Amino acid sequence: MLEIEPRKVLLGVGDEDVEGALAYAVAEARRRGAGVHLLHAVPGMAVGGDPTAMVIEGDALYAKGGRILAAVAQRLEHELGELPVSTELHTGPVVPVLTGASRHAGVVVLQRQRMGRPGRIPTLSVTNAVAAHAVVPVVAVPAGWQPDPERDPVVLAGLGDVELAPDVVRTALGEAARRGGRARLLHAWHYSDAYDELVFAGTAAHDHEARLRRDIEAGLAPLLAEHPGVPVELVPVHARPADALVAESRTAGVVVLGRHRSSMPWGPHLGSVVRAVLRESGCPVLVVDPSPARTE
Repeated sequence: MLEIEPRKVLLGVGDEDVEGALAYAVAEARRRGAGVHLLHAVPGMAVGGDPTAMVIEGDALYAKGGRILAAVAQRLEHELGELPVSTELHTGPVVPVLTGASRHAGVVVLQRQRMGRPGRIPTLSVTNAVAAHAVVPVVAVPAGWQPDPERDPVVLAGLGDVELAPDVVRTALGEAARRGGRARLLHAWHYSDAYDELVFAGTAAHDHEARLRRDIEAGLAPLLAEHPGVPVELVPVHARPADALVAESRTAGVVVLGRHRSSMPWGPHLGSVVRAVLRESGCPVLVVDPSPARTE
């Protein structure tokens, strides 16, 4: 059902609250003029040693998954009108299921669950794992997020890894164009708690920032020319990258970050900054898939 153009928004639906992700998926589908594909993975599990009991439990789980999908689909159909809504009930581990389905989608939307729920230690395992391995961009939406006309047009891009900067900027400019908004390109630089205060004393910090600005502007000029109608603000700042990005996320509509490239198929692709921003951001975080740049 996903093999259509434009490719649908793939929304992962679990058995927990998905209000924030649902609101984002609706807004994203409208921006793209695409439908939404809902996917729920029913876990495969063995219950006791009686095969009959296992079958009954499996049927119950499958039926519950179907009810979850039907309820969300009904709400989406009401919100999206003529845009198509499709559903898929799959059996198996949720991360491989979502990662495989991402090959047929335009973007994957997941909800980041609330921290500090009683009796639960948050791991972000599904969100982080899918963001690390999906072949299209993945959006992690904070629980309770709702569209905000004041913030939504602002696309914040983190320019950390120079190798990934073109992927991040290209995605950020496309997002800003779809939203009719502007792009803030943030490059946070911080080297050492022990020595930065001495090395960048006086005018050294200002001079270093000016050099960074010139170098980044020159390097990104061809990409910026691809979207002449998108207002762009370059923001070099002397701060820890994660701290700067999380602070800026309080006034942005979405943060765009690039995950790390890795030669290991199932290695740690995200990196510490992306993991921190996924955990703490005040707005949705879009993680860019770098695989097209390493297909050679």
